[in-house]
Amino acid sequence: MELPKGIIDFLLYLAPSLLVFFTAWTLIKKFLEREQNLKLIETKISLQKDLIPLRLQAYERLAIYLERISPNVMLVNNYHPGTTVQEFQANLLEVVRTEFEHNFAQQIYVSPAIWTVVRNAKEDIARLINFSAASLDPNAQAYELSKKIFDAMLEKVDFPTQRALIILKAEVAQLFG
Repeated sequence: MELPKGIIDFLLYLAPSLLVFFTAWTLIKKFLEREQNLKLIETKISLQKDLIPLRLQAYERLAIYLERISPNVMLVNNYHPGTTVQEFQANLLEVVRTEFEHNFAQQIYVSPAIWTVVRNAKEDIARLINFSAASLDPNAQAYELSKKIFDAMLEKVDFPTQRALIILKAEVAQLFG
C-alpha cells in the first residue's frame, strides 16, 4: 500500500518544521530551567544575607548564656550574705532555668549539635548545684555551697560551660572559615 503523493509531500514539508519546533522547545525549556535555578540561587543568597546576622546573634546570646551560668560568674553575681544553702540552691537553679528559657528561641538559628551541647551544659550545671547542695545542711550558710561548687570545679579538667564555649566558637569559626 502506497501513500498518496500529497501526503508524502505534506510529511516532507512538516518534518523540518517539527525538527525546528522541538529544537526551539528544548532550548527554551533549558533556558527557563536555568533562569529558575538562577532565581533560586539569588533567593538563597538573599536569605543568607538576612540569616547570617541572626545566626551570629544567636551564637553571641548562647555564649553570654554559657558565661552567665558558669559557676565562677554565677556564684559571685547571685550570692547574698545571710542566705541558706537551700535558698541559694533554689536561686542558682532559677537563674540557670530563667536564662535558658530566655534564650530558648536561639535553637532555631544554631545547629542541633550546638543546641544539644548548650542544653547538656545547662543540665550539668544544675546537676553540679544539686549534687553539691545534697551533701550540705540545707540551713547552712550559702558560702558553704559556693565553696563546695568551687571545689567540684577544681576537680574537673574541662568544665561543661567552658567545653560548650569551645565547641560554639569552633562552629562559628567553621561557619565563616
